[in-house]
Amino acid sequence: MLLAIREKVQGWVAWAIVIVLIVPFALWGIDQYATGDRTVVVAEVNGEAISATEFMQMYNRQRMRMQQQFGDMFDQIVEDDVLRKQVLDALIESRIIKQWAQKNGLIISDGQLAAVIQNADVFYEDGRFSQRVYEELLMRNGLSIAGFETEQRQFLLEEQYRNLTAGSMFVTAGELETLYQLQNQRRYVDYLRLDQRIFNDQIEIDEAQKRDFYQKNQELFLVPEKVVVDYLTFSVRDLVGDIEVTETQKRDFYQLNIGQFTQPEMRRASHILIRGEQDEALAKIAEIQAKLAEGVAFAALAQEYSQDPGSAMNGGDLDYFETGMMVPEFDQAVFSMAKNQISDVIQTDFGWHLIHLTDIRQPQILAYEDVESEVASQLRLEKAEAEYYNLVESVNTLAYEQPDSLEPLVRLVTGEIQTSAAFGRDGGPSWFSQRRVLDAVFSDDVLNARLNSAVIELDSGTAMVVRINEYNPAFLDTFESVEPQIATRLMREAAVAKSAELADQVMAEIEAGADPSKIDRKGVEWHTVGWIERQTDTLLPQISAAAFKAKKPQLDQVTWARAQTPMGDTVLVRVSQVDVVEDESRRSQVAELEQALTGIYLTAEIEARLAAIKAQAKIDIKSAFNRL
Repeated sequence: MLLAIREKVQGWVAWAIVIVLIVPFALWGIDQYATGDRTVVVAEVNGEAISATEFMQMYNRQRMRMQQQFGDMFDQIVEDDVLRKQVLDALIESRIIKQWAQKNGLIISDGQLAAVIQNADVFYEDGRFSQRVYEELLMRNGLSIAGFETEQRQFLLEEQYRNLTAGSMFVTAGELETLYQLQNQRRYVDYLRLDQRIFNDQIEIDEAQKRDFYQKNQELFLVPEKVVVDYLTFSVRDLVGDIEVTETQKRDFYQLNIGQFTQPEMRRASHILIRGEQDEALAKIAEIQAKLAEGVAFAALAQEYSQDPGSAMNGGDLDYFETGMMVPEFDQAVFSMAKNQISDVIQTDFGWHLIHLTDIRQPQILAYEDVESEVASQLRLEKAEAEYYNLVESVNTLAYEQPDSLEPLVRLVTGEIQTSAAFGRDGGPSWFSQRRVLDAVFSDDVLNARLNSAVIELDSGTAMVVRINEYNPAFLDTFESVEPQIATRLMREAAVAKSAELADQVMAEIEAGADPSKIDRKGVEWHTVGWIERQTDTLLPQISAAAFKAKKPQLDQVTWARAQTPMGDTVLVRVSQVDVVEDESRRSQVAELEQALTGIYLTAEIEARLAAIKAQAKIDIKSAFNRL
């Protein structure tokens, strides 16, 4: 095309075109070269920008955390659009809190920030804060000191904002008592079950009824559209095997990433675990501490007293472990102790502990020779990732330039064109359950224009291009095909209705004075249950829920409630008595309820205050956000 322009457009016309192109470039293009890339802004909050870089850093961090949490289920559980919105909302709320704090004089001083960082056990060495450990740990996690401290300052500012609300939050004794009474309430119940199946022989569904249902409910019998697609996948893994690295490159990589090849500090500890009620457990701990003071060996006491079967026989020894491997309370204690120190009482979800720190292994830099193969693997992966992102760009360009086939893409990647099974908008197997893939497949360009899709990122380091192979539009299933299921449905609905009518008749007899346990009718069954609590597993949830929704009996007058089982049977539930279960755990239950209720109130109050501030803020989400 450029050759044709050169041959046919000459003289003053050509010069006019050149001027039209050059003038804008002179005005804007040269400035771009002079100033470099401008910051891409994804949103503004009261005029303060949120950059694409900031968004992507938080998005990638959150995505990685959730991938570790959900593993292979990540793609089924996490929708990318929802995650992106949550991340942007979090950044917007963070900006709003920061601006509110500045307006109202809230600050985090350098002293506060330093105190928090220097009290973090993860940065300790020999029982005290280590600047070297601090810097190495941040470097190992790809964080700069300035960036980390800015994040921590903002986090502390948000905590300060929340604490302002928390300081005024309380729960009244009356609320706690009411909640305790409700939680520990039990009810004495019996019930009548009216079986809907006894009516099956009495019900006849004629042709007209079935056709009428079919005509009035055609949306139930629509067979959704389905597609079959051709697709091509490629990944970083496909490229790693072809990457060659030199000795110099490996040694340079080792030096630049020395933090990755440093064994972290390891500590060895023994412990004595005591379980049970707090008073008894602490009394037992005090007895052990007294014997320790008399000189009895920790290991001997662990064998005698510890209720941790895995370590007691070894004198409580837990061997070496690094920070983060134990529950937080235990971990924090161990990594703040000096060698040979015995801790005070430490409480965790497992019980109460005494901990003896027996050894400390300082961090060690692994020799290059010992990690050469790992260095080579990481370096190959790093180079493969760079090639992969170049490949994504090339495939994207070619898929766009030659949009009517996947064949040209095969020469760029090592994979082969594959064909999927048929699937609809609700997804199919493997990759075709992912929302981003479905959005691409059912986009106007791919589905209607029959073009190649753009490159779809499936996960970190894997991508796909798709095009439609076959399209089967939605259609209405024939009456003849669905007639049996219509008949079954109508018969069941009629039987359930008759069961409900019978329940009305039985209830009328009971209200007239009949003994429910003596009612003798086909399909009516009396069940004696007795006392049940809210979390009972002896009854169907529908029956239990009905029992606790019924009014309390007054003056020995029973109350009744109605429920329907998943099978369609009607159940009449009788509640005869109500009382509250009281036991020795009342104090701990009330404390737990107070903590839970305070948390609920606090969350609601913080969200309400934040919503009020947010409603007054000017929030502008830029179009660049949708292009990321």
